[in-house]
Amino acid sequence: MSTSKVNRCYLLYCNTSVQFEYLLDKNKWPDKLCDCDYTFDLPRKIPSSYSVVMSNVPTQWDVQSFCDELKLQYKTIIKSERLYVRGGRPIPKIRIDFSSNKELSEILKNKHMLLDDCPTCYPIESYVPPPKVLRCYICQQYDDHVAAYCPNKDKPICFKCGQQHQYNPECQNEICCVHYKGDHMTGNPNCPKKIEIRDLKKLQTNPSSSKISYLSNRNIWTGNSVLHLFGDSATKPTLTKNNPNENVHSLKLLDTIHLNIQSILEQQAELNKHLSDLTLQQNDQAKEIINVNQILNDIVCP
Repeated sequence: MSTSKVNRCYLLYCNTSVQFEYLLDKNKWPDKLCDCDYTFDLPRKIPSSYSVVMSNVPTQWDVQSFCDELKLQYKTIIKSERLYVRGGRPIPKIRIDFSSNKELSEILKNKHMLLDDCPTCYPIESYVPPPKVLRCYICQQYDDHVAAYCPNKDKPICFKCGQQHQYNPECQNEICCVHYKGDHMTGNPNCPKKIEIRDLKKLQTNPSSSKISYLSNRNIWTGNSVLHLFGDSATKPTLTKNNPNENVHSLKLLDTIHLNIQSILEQQAELNKHLSDLTLQQNDQAKEIINVNQILNDIVCP
């Protein structure tokens, strides 16, 4: 925010999400402050908790025009931007920033966004920012310390050539990464060393991913009914002769069967719902084709 008379700029900080949403609404700001005209600029970056990722947006589309159409349906959209992968290649996903956490929560609950009032919808998911990889600008080490606490201040490494000399932004030596010894500068997003550290941080921030993938693989049908219904406990030999816990073991197996049957029924119901939705979509498309044929036969080519 800046004023015109004294030409001063003010940077405002928020303590809560309520304050943040209130200040983002330009309609709630007065026309003047202390009889001074002022300008109000939105922050360049919105917290990731106010963002979603929309899929299936063709890379040929103009994101700004598409966002303007979405604003007709969702009033609290601030901006949107195309997402890219390594090498700067665009992908059919865009990030959309909102100013209202309430509307954002409803959208995430529905798991899709509509374009105007037409039946075209786009799947959405929460935006998860990529993990940041810190780099010391003195010794060029990754994720160990920052320049203010560098233990090698007397041995600086050039980020351009990877050699040991004082900082020189106009270094004329051959470009070489100090980590990978490749023909790129240290800190390049496509550096294999930086990619390796970023992938490692992803695993550290989500340590249960390997466990989840293991459990999801356990649900894949393998043709073994006993293993699928009872689990590993059914494959282990048990002594039933003179076993006082035989009834307890049988009850546990029955509970396991009951839980697995419920899970199968839920999956079947979800599959039936999905098939019903596909059938409705096919019927709608068939009606549109019939209408187009009628228009072609009656008007265009009578």
